[in-house]
Amino acid sequence: MRHSQILILGGGIIGTALAEELARRGKHVTLIERSTVGAEASSAAAGILASQVDLVEPGPLFDLCQQGRAMYPAWVARLERASGISVGYHKDGILYIARTASEERVMQRRIRWQQTLGVRVKVWSPAQVRRHEPAIDADICRGFFFPDDAQVDNAVLMQALARACRVAGVSVREHTTVRRLLVRQGVVRGVDTDRGRMEAPVVVNCLGSWAPLGGRFPVPVPVEPVRGQILVFRGPRGLLRHSVMTEHGYMVQRRDGRILLGSTVEHVGYDKSLTVEGMHKILSGLRRFSSAINHCTFVESWAGLRPYSRTHQPVMGPTRIAGLYLATGHFRHGILLAPVTAHVITELLLHRRSS
Repeated sequence: MRHSQILILGGGIIGTALAEELARRGKHVTLIERSTVGAEASSAAAGILASQVDLVEPGPLFDLCQQGRAMYPAWVARLERASGISVGYHKDGILYIARTASEERVMQRRIRWQQTLGVRVKVWSPAQVRRHEPAIDADICRGFFFPDDAQVDNAVLMQALARACRVAGVSVREHTTVRRLLVRQGVVRGVDTDRGRMEAPVVVNCLGSWAPLGGRFPVPVPVEPVRGQILVFRGPRGLLRHSVMTEHGYMVQRRDGRILLGSTVEHVGYDKSLTVEGMHKILSGLRRFSSAINHCTFVESWAGLRPYSRTHQPVMGPTRIAGLYLATGHFRHGILLAPVTAHVITELLLHRRSS
């Protein structure tokens, strides 16, 4: 039987960010991961830090995304110092391309309420889009540029977080599967794993798509997996100057020339298979915007399972069981929301309240 002050279930970006934050605050934290740290959705994402473009209305999620974006530069700088790893954070902005009049109307409605809240959006004509992003050579209606958004190499970020956790003193238990929660008289006592019991008065479920534990988690968790397929090509460095998003997918280029194209949204359970249909949908959709893709070289592909919340909001906070917390369901915003989620949950755990 092992004892900790806090058990974090799940070694994705949410769990590791929270574990590192708590350990720096002097807590004895154990992080439990059934595979290796960052093995699932956190490394499979594209690393686009979109805090505006896909937010359909004002509210708590939009506010949380703005806080996450504001925290990111200092958070990344601290992780890079702690780990010695550069994570490829670049504030290049995000360009959304509207190809049809209906897509343009949707975005015009979206940016109107965002501008009233004081966030920046620039509206570009087709000629301005081609001047700023020459790789876009299709007939389009309008471009919407979000200059304050950024990208990060999320796979490298997970390596930095894993190292920073160990530097901060987190006890990392990889290849350890949680079987069930230990609860007595309405109070959490720890977890039972395939490597024995681990006791703690506080447990935080950061298991992403696996948060319901196959129905064994003691409270309902409205989260399910959604598959996203990604294709990676190699093109000339600087082919894309910004992350480009459309109704049909996205394109983001790393500094080494790799171009990530994605992504599908598939409710297929825990199946991470790549499909011809999914890959065709990605390519056929994005080739309409840029013929430059035709001259790029295929490198690799993968699929990840994003934790989709049926409430359309992240599931964060205490449960009806004393000492048991949730931090999951971030869907497309998990990479962006990692620092603010870690901050909010840390406040709850240490002070019983959150800003």
